[in-house]
Amino acid sequence: MKHRHDRSLDSRKKAYTPPTLRTFGSVRSLTHSASSGSNENSMTGFAFMAASDRRLKDDIVEIGVHPAGFGLYLFNYKPAYRDQWGHGTQFGVMADEVEPITPEAVSVHPDGYKVVNYAMLGISRRMR
Repeated sequence: MKHRHDRSLDSRKKAYTPPTLRTFGSVRSLTHSASSGSNENSMTGFAFMAASDRRLKDDIVEIGVHPAGFGLYLFNYKPAYRDQWGHGTQFGVMADEVEPITPEAVSVHPDGYKVVNYAMLGISRRMR
């Protein structure tokens, strides 16, 4: 049962609006995301999702900050996860940083690790 106070908090919550991001260059030369065989967009129910759980990653280097306040990173997936999520240097975010700011963009994959809907963040991991 919700109390009157709880409803007033719900009515003050702002509607989600994806940020508008500017492009300052390409990470194509730094990463292998586009050709890595990443599962992004291929899993039913997880379209535009990528594994963003810090526990799956090694060699994490912060290269910037998203306008919403969470970090933008280059990283490698740990060897046990590369066939599923991608080989080589990747570009992305950390789910544990995104979740407090944009919780609707974070889900739990059936394997128990967190994935992030990059489209909801205004980020494309696809290289054109």
